[in-house]
Amino acid sequence: MRHIGVAVPLALVAAALFPAPLRADPIAMGWPQPGGPGTTVLITYSYSNLLDGSLRLIPEGSLRDATVEALSVWAMFAPLRFVELRDSGPPPSEAPYDGGTSPQIRIGHHPMTDLAHSFFPAAPDGRAGDVHFDTGIPWTLGSNHWNLLEVLAHELGHALGLGHIADEPAIMNPFFPQARFAGLGTGFLLPADVRALQALYGAGIGSVHPLDPIPEPATLLLVGAGLAALARRRASARWLTRGD
Repeated sequence: MRHIGVAVPLALVAAALFPAPLRADPIAMGWPQPGGPGTTVLITYSYSNLLDGSLRLIPEGSLRDATVEALSVWAMFAPLRFVELRDSGPPPSEAPYDGGTSPQIRIGHHPMTDLAHSFFPAAPDGRAGDVHFDTGIPWTLGSNHWNLLEVLAHELGHALGLGHIADEPAIMNPFFPQARFAGLGTGFLLPADVRALQALYGAGIGSVHPLDPIPEPATLLLVGAGLAALARRRASARWLTRGD
């Protein structure tokens, strides 16, 4: 699933990426869950080239923190166990590749015509789950439309198998009038996101396991901030009307 921005209509181009059955129903195409809904789903992730210094406005440590937070907002509501691995595989591009033993979600950047895009788990090659950012965007973690944390949280929803939610407030909504995340520690999901996630994986609490673990107090603060933001945004979010 791709999108062309965060302040403008987001284009659905699954038709160009997937065969007809997935175009008809991009939902319910999550990662394998052998034990059924509500049981643990192991999902590996890596930084393909996100940390190579090209996104100069965000230090490496902050990029790692943003990734852990973006994964955590999803893991708070479903039994998703995200485990970081050392990256393997080709540099990010639109070219299909054999995933082999590569991590399931590889996060990186390359020059492209949209701000960011990601691939559903059902993509028929190694790109499944991969998240790409446009190298040319001045990504930051501030309150603006180039907020990498917010865009990453949205794209990870697609990488988990969720489509756009266009008829009510959601992080997966393809429109929003202004940046909703204000920096590290402010990530959240909205009720529509949670319902869509739990419809796919069941309810539960997951975890994030980076190779360089975040100290427990920081993790607790992150989770608490996300839950507090969720409660606030239920009442305060303002949204644009649905477009084409």
